[in-house]
Amino acid sequence: MNKLAAGCVFVSALLAVVAFLPRASSQESNPSKPAPEDIPPVRMIADPYPAFNGVAVDAANGLVAMSDPNRKSLLLYDRVHGASQGASASVPIRQIVGPDTFLGMIAGIVLDSQHREIYTANNDIEDTVVVMPYEASGDSKPARVFSVPHQSWGLALGQARDEIAVTVEVQNTIVFYRRQVKGVEAPVRIIRGPATNLADPHGIYWDEAHNEIGVANHGNFRGIVQNTGGGCSPSLIVEDGAEAGESRPPSVNIFSADAKGDTKPLRTIQGSRTGLDWPMGVAYDPQHDTIAVANNGDSSILIFSRNSNGDVAPVRTIRGNRTAINHPMGVAVDSQDGEIWVSNWGDHSALAFDSGANGNAAPKRIVRSAPEGTPTSGFGNPMALAYDSKRDALLVPN
Repeated sequence: MNKLAAGCVFVSALLAVVAFLPRASSQESNPSKPAPEDIPPVRMIADPYPAFNGVAVDAANGLVAMSDPNRKSLLLYDRVHGASQGASASVPIRQIVGPDTFLGMIAGIVLDSQHREIYTANNDIEDTVVVMPYEASGDSKPARVFSVPHQSWGLALGQARDEIAVTVEVQNTIVFYRRQVKGVEAPVRIIRGPATNLADPHGIYWDEAHNEIGVANHGNFRGIVQNTGGGCSPSLIVEDGAEAGESRPPSVNIFSADAKGDTKPLRTIQGSRTGLDWPMGVAYDPQHDTIAVANNGDSSILIFSRNSNGDVAPVRTIRGNRTAINHPMGVAVDSQDGEIWVSNWGDHSALAFDSGANGNAAPKRIVRSAPEGTPTSGFGNPMALAYDSKRDALLVPN
């Protein structure tokens, strides 16, 4: 994961999704040696189903949408009637998938109900944000695509300012573009610098009622990227010139929505009492004046008061076996219908809870991209492989 989200390597599920392909025919039946590209693998480890990352809800149009980096697609479901019937997979209204879509390792997603557009960020390879019309289906071309820095993850729309905010992990930055940005275009402003306390930012929300934005940080800090004249380099280095870094406690930083440059947060939620552990998506709930955090590390949703500051405990926590929360990546609030949506990375599901849910509460509805119990590899963007001979296991960092 970051690659989709560092720390979410589900090795235990790795070997549960092995699909065996036919072996190559023997030399006796086919004496000619096939070209290297024609040799099939003995077996393949892959998840054939969509895996949910980001989630967004549009109550006005009755939609809930999920980004799927596994099959490189966007899925749109009926918010109420798209739920799974029993253990079966849910049927989407539309799935946007194919080479013309420009969808790849997509992460954050937002729905613009006013302009009927879907935004999703290509996180780790393509370095773009793809904008699709609501009506797109199948192998559709985007309405537009715009370039963003490498490892962009979270997205948030500010309708009043007509801007879109993008978090950039390795650069510890929030970049703001005009909403109708297209192609390669300079941002209108950025938030970056030591005072910001940004450290591997992921999820982001835009609270227009209070003119604030909130950002979830993993805590991985490699310094602030600097232009040294011969290219960009991190500011944290050790004596021999090698790159360095540090691990900071995870946090949620709240800034003024007008902030730019090296600006201090208005408030920071950080410390042992917060329970933050690989916080991914974040969302503001105006009905309860709270902030919801998808806490990937312990499979929970943490709910904080909007004005929380410092080392404070959440006012509510949704966690437990009845919740079906499984390494959540995204969270979205439907204030019109009083619901919190959660997208799971640990299985093929998205969950709808009452927005006032607390403790070991069962979801109201479940959207599934695969039949219940279908295993997933947990792959994000695997780029290496190791074999553990003692345990006879494959290790795949994401």
